[in-house]
Amino acid sequence: MSANFLKVSCRDCSNESIIFSRATTAIACAVCGATLTNPAGGKAQLVGCNVVESLE
Repeated sequence: MSANFLKVSCRDCSNESIIFSRATTAIACAVCGATLTNPAGGKAQLVGCNVVESLE
């Protein structure tokens, strides 16, 4: 089980953010406030974003 960082793009405003792949809290976009991820007990559930690249 590897954890890494992901560069994601918000579906609403296209702002790019770097998040932890196993985030334990909901993460909101810093620009528009849309929810990007929800905690899922393991890997974060991506709900409002698209993965741009995986950063290791």
